[in-house]
Amino acid sequence: MPVKQPKKQLPDALKKAQFKKGQSGNPNGRPKKEVCIPDILRKILHDQNKYTLDKETNLEGICRIAIDQALSGDKDARNFIADRTEGKALERIVTQKIKDVVVIE
Repeated sequence: MPVKQPKKQLPDALKKAQFKKGQSGNPNGRPKKEVCIPDILRKILHDQNKYTLDKETNLEGICRIAIDQALSGDKDARNFIADRTEGKALERIVTQKIKDVVVIE
């Protein structure tokens, strides 16, 4: 006849930490992340009429200025527009595997 193993009991500290039935382990949910600089910039860029012409978001105004600069010959503005409309060009690197050379002295 097999000997019954006693059930392992949790220490008192762990028993108190156990959740009650139906209770969530994280009742307040995930904490909100702090406001970061990219979020602030996106909000400002999408605001209407702050720093640009009427009926235009700040982002549209910046894009309009970049296009004006590109048309007047600014190389950086041209690259800015090309990178964002066509994507950056892929840089291909060709490598060759060379066989190991054994030197006998």
